[in-house]
Amino acid sequence: MSLYGVVGYPIKHSMSPQMFEAAFYEYNMDDEYRLFQIAPEELENFIKKDVNDIPIKGLSVTIPHKEKIIPFLDSIDKHAAAIGAVNTVHNVNGKLKGYNTDWIGATRAMEFVGKDCEGKFVVILGAGGAAAAVAYGCVQSGARVAILNRTLERAQALADKLGCQADTLSNIFKYPAHVLIQTTSVGMYPNINASLVDPDYFKKGMIVMDIVYNPIETKLVREAKRAECRIVPGYKMLLYQGEKQFEIWFGKKPRTEKMEEALLTSLNN
Repeated sequence: MSLYGVVGYPIKHSMSPQMFEAAFYEYNMDDEYRLFQIAPEELENFIKKDVNDIPIKGLSVTIPHKEKIIPFLDSIDKHAAAIGAVNTVHNVNGKLKGYNTDWIGATRAMEFVGKDCEGKFVVILGAGGAAAAVAYGCVQSGARVAILNRTLERAQALADKLGCQADTLSNIFKYPAHVLIQTTSVGMYPNINASLVDPDYFKKGMIVMDIVYNPIETKLVREAKRAECRIVPGYKMLLYQGEKQFEIWFGKKPRTEKMEEALLTSLNN
């Protein structure tokens, strides 16, 4: 048996274990996937020592570690380097390599509405590791992108790196989007009545994705639905980035439909 898991802080809300356990079951694998709640001040010791001592063969990486984990790894792939964030770690003979599959997950998720982002104006809320991955994927798809954040400095730093526009969230009405993607933790359980977007911003036909998947319908999504926006479920990004993680760790595709069934069962419960 080999051990895998997700590292973050806090982490109890994560649905990744159910998703990966379903994938393991379909291949009759006896591997295990756990939650690792590691505070920021404990991350270096966990990565440099515990991962190999336990040992852990692969990690999903979530808030708030996607950027801070990079100095503790032996190498990262070109996409993670361009994004500046890692959401996947593969332990091969004690050497830890970081990847980013979030950008793939976001790009694949857009297929739910039958569209990619080519030629569209995409507004991304937030400027953290997830925002960087989503923006990178959108730019790779040929979109024009504006990154809006509470603080301009961080949005500008990310925008400069990826060739995007930057502004503060308070100026959102200056940026009428074809696609709106919310990448922060705002609206996540238990703070389910929070949203960064004034409902008047939404327009009929706008494509909206909130990457928060717990709850499955955030306040932002509910208000976007009322405005007759086209909704991309946030869990789709989680699903497809997880599909790619499985490929990195095991060199084969998972039964993605079984992962999705497990994920939706957990979310609906």
